[in-house]
Amino acid sequence: MSVVTFTNNNMNETGQTLATCVIACSLAFEHNFRILLMSTDFNNNTMENCFFNNFKKQRTANIFQSLGGRPSSDISNGIEGLIRMFASNRASREVVKSFARPVLTDRLDILPAPKTKDIKEYENLAVYFSQIADIAKEDYDIVLVDLSKKVPKESREKMMSISSAVVVGLTQQMSSIQKFMDMKAESDFYNKNNILLCIDKYNQNSKYTDRNVGRFLNEKVTPLTVPYNILFSDSCSEGQIIDYVLGVRQLTFIEGKDGAFYEAVKKTAEKIDYKRKEIEYGQV
Repeated sequence: MSVVTFTNNNMNETGQTLATCVIACSLAFEHNFRILLMSTDFNNNTMENCFFNNFKKQRTANIFQSLGGRPSSDISNGIEGLIRMFASNRASREVVKSFARPVLTDRLDILPAPKTKDIKEYENLAVYFSQIADIAKEDYDIVLVDLSKKVPKESREKMMSISSAVVVGLTQQMSSIQKFMDMKAESDFYNKNNILLCIDKYNQNSKYTDRNVGRFLNEKVTPLTVPYNILFSDSCSEGQIIDYVLGVRQLTFIEGKDGAFYEAVKKTAEKIDYKRKEIEYGQV
């Protein structure tokens, strides 16, 4: 069906991964879509840690190693194993699901980032990221890709070129706004109709509100937002994002910060869904 890619060109942490994860949860819960959430990061388990508490597993591995055991380095599963299938021309639409980690049955799977710590090996793996997303969309309603800045430029551009919608993350800083203005001036790609802007870690008390950012950029559509929420952030760090979303999804904006947070997330998810359908069905 669709590939939707989340990206940004800011060198500092922007909250892109957490925003992508909660949008995936909203689409899975509120629309009953079958979602594949795909990480492309290097030496970073942020996405996986949002859904699974890996701290106990790591402590066990450390104890095992201290007693003379060898840590497991089996990468027959996960994205490395999947890439082996692609490299040997044995990949099919069904094979992606068998290498992904299920989170919600028939609703949400994740494909964690590669486990390699060798940057050259990672760059070689990155060549296959767009192929994985492109074939996975045949077996999922939406493939959401958290596109890392560490992915080589050619592979990044390939991923964005196959995407129905590209969500460009901004921060509430003039430097971020100026950088996107430069991107639009340098490349026609960022002037396309399938580009959506999203302010991650959004703070409504900032001078750079969504409306003001839209005015600065002369955008016809106000940027999307995923507000900053400390309880949400804590839940992600503890592998409890699903429990958090289940606990707040019935709340409204008048029922505190969590209700306001999730209402904003749902609104953003719905606009992304509308845009990718608009592009797919050729209405633009």
